[in-house]
Amino acid sequence: MSLIFLFLCTILFCAFSAAEYKPDWSSIDSRPLPSWFDDSKLGIFTHWGVYSVPAFEDAWFWWYWQGEKKPEVLDFVAKHYGNRTAYADFAHEFTGEDFDADHYAEIVKSSGARYFVFTSKHCEGFTNWPSKYSWNWNSKDIGPHRDIVGELKHSIQKQGIHFGLYYSLYTWFHPLYISDPQRNRSEYVQTVVIPQLLEIVNEYQPDLIWSDGDWDRTVEYWKSREFIAWLYNKSPIKDKVVINDRWGQGAMGHHGGYMTHQDHYDPGVLQPRKWENCLTMDRYSWAFRRDLKEADVLSFKEIVTQLARTISCGGNMLLNIGPTREGRVIPIFEQRLRELGQFVSINDEAIFGTKPWIHQNDTDKIWYTSRVRDISIMNPNRLVNPQNEKNTIIYAFVIEIPHDNTLRLSSIVATDNTKVTMLSKEKFKFQIKKSGNVTVDLSQVPWQNWPSTECIVLKIEYAATSNFDPISSAKTNQEQARTNIFGFESSEEKSDNWGSFNPFTDTDHF
Repeated sequence: MSLIFLFLCTILFCAFSAAEYKPDWSSIDSRPLPSWFDDSKLGIFTHWGVYSVPAFEDAWFWWYWQGEKKPEVLDFVAKHYGNRTAYADFAHEFTGEDFDADHYAEIVKSSGARYFVFTSKHCEGFTNWPSKYSWNWNSKDIGPHRDIVGELKHSIQKQGIHFGLYYSLYTWFHPLYISDPQRNRSEYVQTVVIPQLLEIVNEYQPDLIWSDGDWDRTVEYWKSREFIAWLYNKSPIKDKVVINDRWGQGAMGHHGGYMTHQDHYDPGVLQPRKWENCLTMDRYSWAFRRDLKEADVLSFKEIVTQLARTISCGGNMLLNIGPTREGRVIPIFEQRLRELGQFVSINDEAIFGTKPWIHQNDTDKIWYTSRVRDISIMNPNRLVNPQNEKNTIIYAFVIEIPHDNTLRLSSIVATDNTKVTMLSKEKFKFQIKKSGNVTVDLSQVPWQNWPSTECIVLKIEYAATSNFDPISSAKTNQEQARTNIFGFESSEEKSDNWGSFNPFTDTDHF
């Protein structure tokens, strides 16, 4: 047994006698989620690696080519690369000569995002940092000859954005990964996965670790719980780090820090734990594709709609783009990010630091968030904000304007003090009926003065106090409300982890 593995065993297994968190799910799941993540709401994801060279199909190009042997991929390689047989040859063309980390970070900042996640290693095994455990298959030894992770960390954090790293546990064609089951061993985990995870934690100290590539093997094989317990107890990022739920068979949607459930997860109803909607700006790929068409790219309205739906139900939105092999963000991606940033800058008070309201929506065209004036009387780990006339501020994301300009907010009951304004550079106040549900005549403000005709946000203050229970409603309507409005694959896994808890005070679900 190697000295490095003995050292790792010491770190991972021997320190738990004095540890706060034990290497079991009940202990790990009890850790409160650092508040910065819930407050952040919006993140940008980036997939960049050797797969960006062929730029065909997706980041799974190597698997499609030499694992699954998809006919269209075989034809593509024959047409464009002749008799090439080694995927590793593409690494020489992964040059990144146009990559400027400061410029990239500025584009991310322009989107309004509060956190950023970058692929340190995808399933191909190529590391975007000079890993000692990926000799000649990393961005320093070959290709760009740069520490991409290190450059991005510096530039992203300089912009005041939280820095996160994606890491794929498995590697498709690594010989140890392939041979471990045959020998009932875990050498791949001992000599590659754990050492590399320790490298990125100790060297780059990310705020977030986005694990993936876990589903093929068990939590026991990956040593996930042992690693997470060390991460929470002993690592240099133990107090700030956030993790997701992809740590081995049976973990996704059930265990970890926050839940991802699956890619493009859009439940449409309140969830019992913090969750994230990770989705692609290109509908069909995580990585840049050479055959991308304009119709393949989410529109600004679609992106804003996903943001509203996600944060109204307690999630964060993590929006992915893929740069070219040279390291450029193509114009249509940059345009969408900057459009999103303009929307976010006008409506930031309705997004960042908010909580779901007691109602998530009125139809699929109006979605709610909320905040409170006096937070000192509230549990910081509450799931939603209760409705109190004097303390609660409601925000309504209106993603389709009624033809008659008459907007009915059926879930909100007016009082004599109720006030409705439109968030914009100039705060426009509406006159409303002072009894019953809130109805707003939007024509009071000429549409030329609206900040956007795609989506507007109304701020509602001093609405009537309500004792509505959002948990019972969400559990009843969860199945009916599951929608997927942009043509992504629908979810097969449904979360039903509510149990019985008070949404305003319970802390065990964060």
